[in-house]
Amino acid sequence: MKAPRAMPPRDRRNAVCFCAGEALWGFAASLMASATVLSMCLRHFGADERMIGAIGTVDTAAVLFPQIFGMYLFSSKRNRKRRLILWHLICMIPFVWLAAVAILHCERLSPRAVRWVVLGCWAGFMSNIGLVLAAWSDWVAHLFETRIRGTVFGLAMFASALSGTGGGLLAGTLLAKLEQPRVFAWLYLAGGACACLSIVTFWRVDDPADRDPEDPRRPRFGEMLARFRESLADVNFRNFLVARILSSAGFCIVPLIAYHFSSAEGGGLSGDRIVRLGAATTAGSALSNLLLGRLGDRHGHRLGLLAGSVAQIGTLTVLLALTGPSACLTAYFLAGIVIGSSLVSHQNMMFETCPHDQRIAHLTVGSLVLGVFTSLLPLAAGAAAKRWDLRTVFSAALCVSIAALIWLLLRVKEPRVLLARNAQYR
Repeated sequence: MKAPRAMPPRDRRNAVCFCAGEALWGFAASLMASATVLSMCLRHFGADERMIGAIGTVDTAAVLFPQIFGMYLFSSKRNRKRRLILWHLICMIPFVWLAAVAILHCERLSPRAVRWVVLGCWAGFMSNIGLVLAAWSDWVAHLFETRIRGTVFGLAMFASALSGTGGGLLAGTLLAKLEQPRVFAWLYLAGGACACLSIVTFWRVDDPADRDPEDPRRPRFGEMLARFRESLADVNFRNFLVARILSSAGFCIVPLIAYHFSSAEGGGLSGDRIVRLGAATTAGSALSNLLLGRLGDRHGHRLGLLAGSVAQIGTLTVLLALTGPSACLTAYFLAGIVIGSSLVSHQNMMFETCPHDQRIAHLTVGSLVLGVFTSLLPLAAGAAAKRWDLRTVFSAALCVSIAALIWLLLRVKEPRVLLARNAQYR
């Protein structure tokens, strides 16, 4: 495949806006990361393995299921940019500030109440991300052509992950120097403020749809259901979803990584040290975003999913075989590569497997299917860790991850190859 040509001026401007906005968002996200900061916060207030495992369920279910409503909330292409930005500012970001308020007034509440309020606020924040996710992804796909989309997306996610590394290091340093639990509140307050700055940056994006004299008719529910069926009738898309479900099942243990390394079996590391070492997640994600986005534009994004599957197996192997700071650093770095693959390669595969003209319906049905099968997996992993032990859970996850890699190799085809083959036989 040919290398991407130079970007037109409008695409360059939009790419810069996306990179700047995602960089600020990545910094904000690392100040309040669920796998490290939220996990340590809940544990400070007495959360057990089951509740820590529930973080992953919240992250999955809250993001995936609300997308079907976002399909209608943000159906107007002419007003989509404005509506998306305002939704972030008014409905989404205030949830993290509410969590900060609960932590600041923790002496007036029981530890149990604080745990549930903070987790509930996080669920509200993630649910609002779910509402905008399909529409936001479709907006990105609308702004950039297929030949440069992976590169732009990869650069934006690289900027996000790189700044997130700094955010993670800052969060770890503050956790070590400031009084707990108040430091968690300051992190959430700062993270929310930085998220506001991030989302305002996207006002500068030049969207041609803003100048369209007419807005396309909102699709009827029956039409969307027909597109759902058309997407699910595609064999390669179904095989892709099976691969992603298996991968998610094998990697539902991410919130338990911090719990593992804070235990005696994992090396007994302090919470602030785990958060600092956890910044390796964003470093790994930055590297994979940068490489896999451009590599995917040139050779197809299935390759990025394969790289992510190999890194996932490596992460679980480290968790089973090694302990201490170096193991923690390595596990989080490899986990970052997996996350980068799930962002850039997964999202572009979702775009390119669409067999019809309603991409937002395709993205939504894919997310719903993934949500049905994967939302309870982290909660089940936490319950299993409580009943048995983390080693058993990590071993089971490794077996499932190997199965995911085999399925991806044997059953999932590169969409561009299939498209070229179908065109050849027409």
